[in-house]
Amino acid sequence: MIAPAPSPIAASVADLFAPPVEVAAHPAVAAATRISDDVLAPHAAAADDQARGVEPAHLAALAGAGLLSVTVPEAEGGLGAGARVDAECTELVAAACAATWFVANQHRSAQQLSRGGLPGLDPAALEIGPAAPRYRAGLASARTRAGIAVAHLRRPGPPAVRAEPRADGSWRIDGTADWCTGWGLTDVVMIAAAAPADRYLFVLVPAVEAPGLRAAAPLPLSVMGGTRTVALELDGFVAGPGAVLAVADGASYRTLDAARTANVTPASLGLLRRVLVGLEAVGRERDRPEAVELAWSLGEHAAARRAEAYALIGGVPGAERIPERIALRAELTTLTVRAASALIAARSGSAMLLDSPEQRWAREAAFHLIQAQTGPVRAAQLAAFGL
Repeated sequence: MIAPAPSPIAASVADLFAPPVEVAAHPAVAAATRISDDVLAPHAAAADDQARGVEPAHLAALAGAGLLSVTVPEAEGGLGAGARVDAECTELVAAACAATWFVANQHRSAQQLSRGGLPGLDPAALEIGPAAPRYRAGLASARTRAGIAVAHLRRPGPPAVRAEPRADGSWRIDGTADWCTGWGLTDVVMIAAAAPADRYLFVLVPAVEAPGLRAAAPLPLSVMGGTRTVALELDGFVAGPGAVLAVADGASYRTLDAARTANVTPASLGLLRRVLVGLEAVGRERDRPEAVELAWSLGEHAAARRAEAYALIGGVPGAERIPERIALRAELTTLTVRAASALIAARSGSAMLLDSPEQRWAREAAFHLIQAQTGPVRAAQLAAFGL
């Protein structure tokens, strides 16, 4: 017999992760639930596969429902919702189809810069360029969708991509941006480069090859293969003055990036939630009470830590309590890996079939370990894996 649920309040593990009533009732959450269940989840296996990939129509469905513009004011074409609603939508979409979420997620940074800045960055540390007003309306409503090539800014050592100003106000950009997700699925791409005087240049250009700009073949990724992730090779690429989205002070940007990457992402929390619900379901379907008990044990712990993470993200200035944020991120991402492995063990051999989602969720859990990973985050994750 299946052991009864140990919680006197929740009827299932899913209930442990139920958002506040006002969040659950928001139209954005209703739209995210509908699209995730009816559109994204049935196609998730195909989106993970490089030969098939993310459907442009699914990105358009998210954009059309306002799910790429959840926190953008209604006057600018968004939904005008708060950060907690945005997080809930992200959890739902990422849990349904990680590949589609990841392509869609690229849009945020360019959208924020086009609207005048990045949350948490001192406006004095940022000079907004002429591309911002040009693209602002389209990016705000997601009628124009953006990809980004910025991860190389976190690499130690000499800059991977450099920019040099020219007399006419344009910039020459050289180097290799190793990670650009969504090539061929977005309209524009935001490319970051190290500029003289410890500054970072952000340009917004059409997401097509051009003189001095070449996209390599899609990377053979072990997860989210259908995201069309490529390296961009820049060899004397000239971005005109009108392509400049912003120029940021390098030290200020690095401080902001360290603070932002300290937080666990709603996307990884969405996967954790989905895996634990699956673990309980397998236990009940196959009369494996130990799986149900583990799902509840991990679920109650994860839900408590998730609440702590959102309290930090939503209620404490981003530059404060960084070690606590990093520890929470490490604990929750490593817990996701453990939960995904537990689900495979509970499902048994069929979990290894390519048409079974359990093996894909385990690969996605590994991805969340390394997404936006910094040295301090990596150290905390390794400590969390220790005995």
